[in-house]
Amino acid sequence: MLAIEIDGSSHYYKQEYDKARQDKLEALGIIFLRFSESDAKKHTESVVMEIEKWLIKNA
Repeated sequence: MLAIEIDGSSHYYKQEYDKARQDKLEALGIIFLRFSESDAKKHTESVVMEIEKWLIKNA
């Protein structure tokens, strides 16, 4: 199980909430891949490649 998180300006004010949510989901066995909003927009291909690498490694 995989969660992909794109961190941007909306995350600046709810870091505690995000951390608690991530902790709960990780306790259920969900793995997080985090990317910055900037990378997702400017380096989309690299982000997709990282996700693909994770999927291949963990399939």
